[in-house]
Amino acid sequence: MKQNEQAFRNELNHAIDFDKVLSQFAAKTSFSLSRQRIEQALPSQDLFMIREQLDLVRDSIEFFREGSTLSLQGCSDIEESVRKSEKQMTLQPKELAEISLFLSTCHRVINALQDTDLDKLKEYSNSMERVHDLQMAIDSCIDLSGAIKEDASAGLVHCRNQLMDIRKALNERTRDFIKKHSSSLMESLTTSIQGRVCVLVKASDKNAFGGMIHGQSQSGLAFYVEPSSFVAFNNQIQMTLSKIEAEKARICQDLSLRVKKRSQALLANLETMTLLDMAFAKAKWCLEKDGVVPQIQKRDHTLILENAGHPLIDPKKVVRNTYRLQNEQKALMITGPNMGGKTVTLKTIGLFVALAHAGFPVAAHRALIPYYDSMWFTIGDQQSIENDLSTFSSHIQSLSKICSQSNQNSFVLLDEIGNGTDPQEGSALAIAILDHLIQKGCTVLTSTHFNALKSYGKTNAAILVASMQFDEKTLKATYHYIPGVSGASYAFSIARQYHLDATILEKAQAIKEANKDQNSQELEKLERLQNEVEQEKEKFDQLIQKAHQLQREAVSQKQKWEKAKKRFDQEYESRLETLLQEKEEQMEKLYEEMRQAQQIKPHQRAKYLRDMDALRLNQAEGDETESFSVGDYVQIENLSTHGEIIELRKKEAMVLANGMKLKVKTNGLKKIRRPKVQQIPQSHREHTDKTFSSVPLELNIIGCRVEEGLRALDHYLDQCVAHHVKQVRIIHGMGTGRLRNAVLADLKKHPAVKSTASGGPREGGLGATIVELK
Repeated sequence: MKQNEQAFRNELNHAIDFDKVLSQFAAKTSFSLSRQRIEQALPSQDLFMIREQLDLVRDSIEFFREGSTLSLQGCSDIEESVRKSEKQMTLQPKELAEISLFLSTCHRVINALQDTDLDKLKEYSNSMERVHDLQMAIDSCIDLSGAIKEDASAGLVHCRNQLMDIRKALNERTRDFIKKHSSSLMESLTTSIQGRVCVLVKASDKNAFGGMIHGQSQSGLAFYVEPSSFVAFNNQIQMTLSKIEAEKARICQDLSLRVKKRSQALLANLETMTLLDMAFAKAKWCLEKDGVVPQIQKRDHTLILENAGHPLIDPKKVVRNTYRLQNEQKALMITGPNMGGKTVTLKTIGLFVALAHAGFPVAAHRALIPYYDSMWFTIGDQQSIENDLSTFSSHIQSLSKICSQSNQNSFVLLDEIGNGTDPQEGSALAIAILDHLIQKGCTVLTSTHFNALKSYGKTNAAILVASMQFDEKTLKATYHYIPGVSGASYAFSIARQYHLDATILEKAQAIKEANKDQNSQELEKLERLQNEVEQEKEKFDQLIQKAHQLQREAVSQKQKWEKAKKRFDQEYESRLETLLQEKEEQMEKLYEEMRQAQQIKPHQRAKYLRDMDALRLNQAEGDETESFSVGDYVQIENLSTHGEIIELRKKEAMVLANGMKLKVKTNGLKKIRRPKVQQIPQSHREHTDKTFSSVPLELNIIGCRVEEGLRALDHYLDQCVAHHVKQVRIIHGMGTGRLRNAVLADLKKHPAVKSTASGGPREGGLGATIVELK
């Protein structure tokens, strides 16, 4: 953003504690490269890059809000190792293990994000290569601790087996030697000197066994001797160990060449993983701080920060405020007493502007920030001993640079503009500088105690004058931001609180009144009036918020009870459905038993019907029921038949239907008109087919073939017509549907059929058809 990047970084850190806030983000990263990138972040002039980073953070926040979790632990900065491989250098086993672990983390991230609906995360995930061949090659040779596996190659296995055989032979030789020459040895144990097996021999016998002498004991009474019989074995061991190391070096060299071949994919994956880790760290910070991803806009100079709080202040103590600058308002002037929160407000807005342009979220509920191509900050004491500059001189030097280099897309933050010199001259200078910057189109944030500057701000439509609320009774700052109201300094009140002599205060007040002009008096009256109005407004707002809170609680309680009622209703419906299903299964079982019984006696049929009637659900107590008496003609609803009541007993009735006595509950009966039976002439009766002597009110053809079922149906319908039966039930079942479809087609063509309908829940459902005859 400036030519001297380090100077700009120092300015940001000094003015708005930029580095301290970046440290909060960096603490949430998973590996060193992303942590370093965050700590070195600066506001950017590249609007596309800024929006790209913010979009990625926005998707990362949504990813976590959906309840997803993804850890990048295991990821590390492998750039140095990859660059070494590109220079034909051989990587160490631990470096290769880090690359394998990095690729494993990449695979986990790709798998976790490949099915997400979040565009940016999916785009970054799809951009990574799995490089599975390299990972498999490394894992086959290097273990998780960074050591080469014993079976990494056939040559290594052969050398290790050879080494074991040599050591076994040497062990046998040492045992024989110790047993044979124990009198010449100081101890019956072997030792190793520089990897060669030796024995501790008495000084008098040190030359008795040939070989090599490797050293003397501290007492001088013994020497470490490698007998000549050990030398060949020790030499073979050393040669084999050299072969093993050479084979390990060859394995690492081979794997390093594989890394070189895939270096571009590895570095691209590293960059993507770094960006993802940074985005996840920003998202975690944003969720923790109850923040938001800012919107950067180039439309105009409108700036909005809703419910913003400084992230370095304790969340339990921070006071959140809403700051707004409309397009026509180029400057925000904050007034009020010392230690009232003016500088914190300036730092908060300045920090959020800088964070947004660096691609970071901010601790607010909404953030709309204009795009700026340069930023300027002057906060605090600018005194320079090295350059022999006073505070004011240093301040003016910074202001001069800002006035000459800023433009309409500049963000300028000036704390206590014009301070450090004569108040009248300082006020005049501050007004002229503000007017110059406003004319250039800069966005300016400033603070002041000068009444002349306040008056200028009040009369300039391009300046929004605001203040930080101060409690006159307790003489303590509330840190609430009040737009449109200028604040008093309360210098005398604060001095009185710190017990400054009363006579001094009275004299100071008199001097102030004597030097006060009419404009200043009117301004103070206006400030007091505005402050009183604002306090009343705040009380009213609190009452409104409390009312809204009570309303929200009431709505929440209502929703809670509605959810509970809905849950209970669903549970009841589920239990009822289960009960109905059980009853239907039992009913179907009884029907099946009746169908399979070829020769069923009347009393058995009556028993089956009574059992089916008992399965019907009882109606709730209190339901209105008809009163019945013996002789009433009734419809038995669940059996689709009718008959005459011949006996009543409490809530049960004995019904004579089709020559059978049925015992049913009265709440399943319905009075109907007794049908008129047409008398058949005696002569006709004599010629009537005996097969027509009695007709049941239902036909069960379940299990029949289609042709067989249709023949039985036609014969049954002929009997029903002859006996003037008006309604019957055909039980055909569901099965494959062939029999049901054939029955329905036959019924449609039959001349005696008036209408058909599927059975009800208690009539067999789709497995039965109710037929009304003409």
